[in-house]
Amino acid sequence: MAKIRKYKLSWESSDSRHVIGYKLYWSKGKAVNYDSEYIDLVNLTEIILPDDIPCSDSPIMFGVTAIDRDGNESDFATIAEPYQLNVPKAPVGLSLKPLDEYKLVDSTKPDPNESPNALNISPDQDENDDPLADAIETHGAINRQ
Repeated sequence: MAKIRKYKLSWESSDSRHVIGYKLYWSKGKAVNYDSEYIDLVNLTEIILPDDIPCSDSPIMFGVTAIDRDGNESDFATIAEPYQLNVPKAPVGLSLKPLDEYKLVDSTKPDPNESPNALNISPDQDENDDPLADAIETHGAINRQ
């Protein structure tokens, strides 16, 4: 799954009386006209793209018309720049190879990503301590007498 940047297409409302909404037309790779695909927009003057427009490998051209209460439709207001609704191809050939280099880490410090129930055995513990038995006892697995 890829992601496409969202854009807001907006326009100024018509100052004509009795406008009840707008139509947003779009066309793939050519100028929009009244035969292009469209959606009705009731008294909106902006829309978020690409949520309402299908993705395409071709540039998308947009046009907006005003609709009055009698169904009459204005001329087009168009945008000069085509909108690209496609994503680049994913990279290929991903690989993971071991190197002859090593990273030094302090193994005596607890790892913040480690589970709180993990067993931490330190090399400098007293030789009479039994960290495994202590851990088992602490977590309730056995009772030591």
